[in-house]
Amino acid sequence: MGVEKMLDSTYRGNRLGQSIDDFGELRPSIDIVDSGEALRERMEEDGYLYLPGLLDKGEAVEARREILSRLSRMGAVDTDYPPLEGVHKPGGKSGGHYDLTRNNPSLMQVLYSGPMIQFYQSFLGGLVAHFDYTWFRVKPPGVSSPTTPHYDIVYMGRGTTNLYTSWTPLGDMPYEMGGLMLLENSHRNADLRNGYGQTDVDKYCNDQEAEQIVEVARKENRDLTPSERAKLQWNSSGAYSSDAISTRAELGGRWLTADYKLGDLLVFCMYMMHASSDNLTNRIRISSDSRYQLASEAQDPRWIGTDPPAHGIRAKEGMVC
Repeated sequence: MGVEKMLDSTYRGNRLGQSIDDFGELRPSIDIVDSGEALRERMEEDGYLYLPGLLDKGEAVEARREILSRLSRMGAVDTDYPPLEGVHKPGGKSGGHYDLTRNNPSLMQVLYSGPMIQFYQSFLGGLVAHFDYTWFRVKPPGVSSPTTPHYDIVYMGRGTTNLYTSWTPLGDMPYEMGGLMLLENSHRNADLRNGYGQTDVDKYCNDQEAEQIVEVARKENRDLTPSERAKLQWNSSGAYSSDAISTRAELGGRWLTADYKLGDLLVFCMYMMHASSDNLTNRIRISSDSRYQLASEAQDPRWIGTDPPAHGIRAKEGMVC
C-alpha cells in the first residue's frame, strides 16, 4: 500500500515515477538498535538506518510545539486550526530556512541528548561529537521548494568522512507531504563518490581576479555579493542535479522513503544521494538535520563554534583548476 501511495508523489509538479518499481520503502533497523556491530553492518550495506519511534515522543512534541509557536508569530501558521497541526496560512510567510534553532532548549534536547546520543554512542562505539550548527527545514505546501538531489559530503567534507546525518521529522509526514527520500545504493556508486563526491562547495578557482574579490570581502568582513559570486568559477554548486526525476533515471535505483511519524529518526552516511518530493498537503513540513561523529576524529571547522563560518566568506578556499 505504501509504495502505491508513492505513485502520487511529484517533483516540481511532475510525476516522480511511472510505476511501483521506481519506489521502495525504507528498511527499518529498530530491531537491531541495541547492537552497535549490527548497526554498522547495516549502514555499510544500506547506507542508512531508519529507526521508527527511537526518539522520545514527548520531547519531540515539545520541540514541535515551540517551532510552530515561532512560525505562528511569523505569520506562517493558520490559527483557525489547532496549533500542533501546523496548517499553513494562505498568503502567509513561507519557504526559506528560518533560524528556528537559536535559544531553543526543547529542540536541543531532542537532537543532542537522550536517545539520539545514546544511539550514536552505540553505533560509533565511542565518545560522540556533533556540529554546533543545526540545520532546520521549513517546507510549505506547493511544488516550488523540494530538496534537490545531493550528497552531504560536498558541504561538510573538511573533517572526517565518517560523519553521519540525522534527519529528524518534527511531525507526522505521510507520503504526500514530501518527506526525505534516499536513492537506493547510491552510496555504492564509485564513479559518483570519486567525482561529484570529492567536490567542495566553498572552493573556487583561484585566478588573480578571484583572489582580489575574495580578499576585499574578507577585509570588509562580509559575504560575497551575487555579482561577485557570479565572477568566480566554483568547484561545485552543491546539488548534484536540480531534478530528482532525471537523477534517478541516470543513476538507477529506487527512491526510498517512509510514512514518517513524530519520534522517528533517519540516519545516513555522507555519500547517500537524497532529496525530497513536493508537499501536497495544506500543512507545513518541518524537520531538522544534524551531524554526528566520533569525538576523536577531525571536525569540519565550518560548522564548529558559537559563530561558525558556515558557507560565509571565512569558509572560502582557492584552488588550482
